[in-house]
Amino acid sequence: MPYRVKNIFGPTLQGEGPHAGAPCVFLRLTGCNAWDGRPETRAASACPYCDTDFRGGDTLDIATIRARLAAFIPMGAPRYGCVLTGGEPLLQADAELLAALGNDFAWVDIETNGTRICPPRPANVQVVCSPKAVPNQAVVVEPDAWKILIPDQESFLPRALASGKPVYVQPTCPDGGPTGAAYQKNLARCLDICYREGCRLSLQTHKYLGIE
Repeated sequence: MPYRVKNIFGPTLQGEGPHAGAPCVFLRLTGCNAWDGRPETRAASACPYCDTDFRGGDTLDIATIRARLAAFIPMGAPRYGCVLTGGEPLLQADAELLAALGNDFAWVDIETNGTRICPPRPANVQVVCSPKAVPNQAVVVEPDAWKILIPDQESFLPRALASGKPVYVQPTCPDGGPTGAAYQKNLARCLDICYREGCRLSLQTHKYLGIE
């Protein structure tokens, strides 16, 4: 089936979560159920801190997606990872796409808000849930790891801790980037949670490095 793709880019580094710092390429699908992507509606959405453009894009089949991803990997480089993101990628991603990505890459991170069940996937395709409080849409996914944005999604922390899966806490980043008093306050809260609960700290390292 065709997929609506916002962009495909790389090489870069995964900036967040379990594979932070690892070389990868990105596949960003369009569409989201937590925000319609319009600037004028962002503040009232379930993701008022979203920094991503996921509207528009091209309709591509799997063969084209695989070819475009492969074109970003340097010749002779070891097998890269792939980050499948959005918007909300599980609005579109199906078992066929996940099987293809799992075949082509050493690891795959699906970055999801958790409101959609993940289709069957290879063992190297990992679900990383950054849960969002979307009205009338419960978090139903069973992730391999949690990434809780602090303080905005801290209400999900008890559930994540009770799951027995790795839990990353990440400071919500203001529009100006990882700087300023608000960011430092969020970071301090994350450190406190890490010390108290044994969580792992996730920073948006791509923003510190100035890479996409």
